Amino acid sequence: MKLSDIQAIVGGEIIGGDTEFFGGAYDSREVFPGSLFVCLPGERTDGHNYINNAAEKGAVAAICQRKVESRIPYLLVEDSLMAFQKAAEEYRKTVNIPTVAVTGSVGKTTTKEFSASVLSSKFNVYKTDGNKNSTIGLPATILNMPKDSSACVFEMGMSGFNEISVMSKTAHPDIAIVSNVGFSHIEFLGSRENIMKAKLEIVDGMDENGVLILNGDDEYLSTLDPEDFKQRVITFGIGNRNADYRAEDILFSDGLCRFFAVTPSGIISVRIPTEGIHNVYNALSAIAVGQTLGLTTDEIKEGLMRFKNAPLRQNIYEMNSMTVIEDCYNASPDSVVAAINVLRTKNGRKIAVLGDMLELGERSAELHEMTGSKLLGADILVAFGSFAESYRKGAEKAGLPSENIYTCKNTDEAAEVVRSVSKKGDVLLFKASRGMHAEEIIEKLKN
Repeated sequence: MKLSDIQAIVGGEIIGGDTEFFGGAYDSREVFPGSLFVCLPGERTDGHNYINNAAEKGAVAAICQRKVESRIPYLLVEDSLMAFQKAAEEYRKTVNIPTVAVTGSVGKTTTKEFSASVLSSKFNVYKTDGNKNSTIGLPATILNMPKDSSACVFEMGMSGFNEISVMSKTAHPDIAIVSNVGFSHIEFLGSRENIMKAKLEIVDGMDENGVLILNGDDEYLSTLDPEDFKQRVITFGIGNRNADYRAEDILFSDGLCRFFAVTPSGIISVRIPTEGIHNVYNALSAIAVGQTLGLTTDEIKEGLMRFKNAPLRQNIYEMNSMTVIEDCYNASPDSVVAAINVLRTKNGRKIAVLGDMLELGERSAELHEMTGSKLLGADILVAFGSFAESYRKGAEKAGLPSENIYTCKNTDEAAEVVRSVSKKGDVLLFKASRGMHAEEIIEKLKN
């Protein structure tokens, strides 16, 4: 791709000569030889100040929205982010491979990993790396797609309207999954109805031959009429007997989940190497993706068994003769309840270490209390952060004795409490929003 290709779409002025590049980055630390560097202005830093750092690391071209002293050619435009997105959209049009997009209030990354794992049985799969699931991260992901990729799975997150719409128009997915509608980002969107509307923007970049995969058990998604979409709608669920993909006879044991998937192509005996009812939903959506793209039953089963959780997401392991459920990447009421349900299945004294769930706005105290009321089966609660008292109130409603509830201001206090109350044979769940750094408690316990 050349700077002139982007110029043809968005206009602007090429300064320093037209240049060909492959791949792109908006962080000068992630630039690689031959790539494009996109200068984005920000609240804390301005990418324009790092254009020559990017050049030193091998960038051969850049996009800027103001004139700079540069050692490499650049395209001067009014909006460098918009130009970045248009460049990725144009590149995506040249890559004719199956593309899956995933969104949802909770579990997006795990859903993405399940789908990618299944598709890897047949395709060379390229997927969203880390947290590059935003209107900034997705263009970089697309531009950096290896040329030998034969399928891709993109994750799409948001905190407001029109974000997923922009990403869908950039990625042009053939298949889209909406896993659920929860409370995440309700601070910005005001209601779950609005959250659903924002998630459904995922169809904005799809054509009428696309496939939309929805959770048929979800309180909000289950109310949708398939006739309202130009795409073919597929549903999955456990309680919804009308869902196209259903799970029956679910059994958890020895770190595995077994169930029968009832599909339009027949019944599949499924095993997945993880626990939790939420992962049954994730697996069902991946099975739907696999069958839509023509995978055999054996390929789907093999792909499901290869699944591995991303770091900090429901990783279960032994530490100091105790079982740790490390699920610290993010948290919302739905995901905390899902984690508590996994804790409940374990043998041993159960300790829930819960930190604040962020971005819940005016309903924060209410939703922390509601989540605490779901702690049935837990023996001890260690809550930390600004809403520890709200967790306490909910836990008391769940019947947890007050002497078994500890509230802490921060991770240091929480680590000391966990160290003092835990013993061999216990099962410890660590769950909080990313900004609470619950993994620091685990590191303190290790040391």
